[in-house]
Amino acid sequence: MTRAVRAVADADVPAIVALINEATPKARVDDGEIRLWLSSPEESDFALVVDERDEPLVYADLSSADPESGRIWLDLRVPRRNADDETIAAALDWAETTAGGRGLRVLRAVTSPDSRVAPFLAGRGYRPIRHAFRMRADLDAPPPEPSWPAGIAVRNLEPGEERAVFEAVEDAFADHWEWTPGIFEEWAHHMVEAPDFDPSLWLIARDGAEIAGACICRFAPGEPELGWVRQLGVRPPWRRRGLGTSLLLASFGLFWERRALGVGLGVDGENTTGAVRLYERAGMHVVHRFDTYEKEIR
Repeated sequence: MTRAVRAVADADVPAIVALINEATPKARVDDGEIRLWLSSPEESDFALVVDERDEPLVYADLSSADPESGRIWLDLRVPRRNADDETIAAALDWAETTAGGRGLRVLRAVTSPDSRVAPFLAGRGYRPIRHAFRMRADLDAPPPEPSWPAGIAVRNLEPGEERAVFEAVEDAFADHWEWTPGIFEEWAHHMVEAPDFDPSLWLIARDGAEIAGACICRFAPGEPELGWVRQLGVRPPWRRRGLGTSLLLASFGLFWERRALGVGLGVDGENTTGAVRLYERAGMHVVHRFDTYEKEIR
């Protein structure tokens, strides 16, 4: 077999969507999501492993580099039918060489525990360090009404307050595992400039002039019947008052009104604020697990 790695072109978008959805059917994407990702202002590298006919076999990208720590993240999507050693090795060789060429020393890859990639990563010297969950609440009945803490007013995003919301979300996540400061332009590209941006699905909780928390939602790419919580955060001074639960239940209500069949989100399995337990109490359950592997490459 002959395997080559080449850069991604705009014409590859449909093939990338098909590869990702076959590799991880519980984390689907669509054309709009991939085009948005490929046009991100963040410095990222995108690649396809192809066969001798230039048929795409594997999608891979490197993003979210942290120069201070020397880390970068690899997203590797390998359909089971293409998960032979030569194909996976070609993708990892590209990732390690590219990351090392950028002066980075630690590569992290995320994969499903039951995938063919997981044992291959272990064989290449990667070690599991963390796990995350994809969770879902089924909307088969009207969700409970939120109970807002005293003094909190909730409304949708209004024009001109995007940066204030970004800064509030940054504050809410600042004590999470290995948090690094975000860049507003990159956040806005994915959140506000997305083709499916809908401010009526953003819930902003205010205490007077202060933003106490936010729940940023949309419909899941590739799954039009599923609501998706992109970011849910409560700033430290307003925690332990039920605001996170109320924001989540309010998002369920928004999607119930729009006839969604369920609501999903992703969460760090070892979240320091107890998010997994909060989501379970709100009626969500785990539908998929992703494991993070790490290797020092230089």
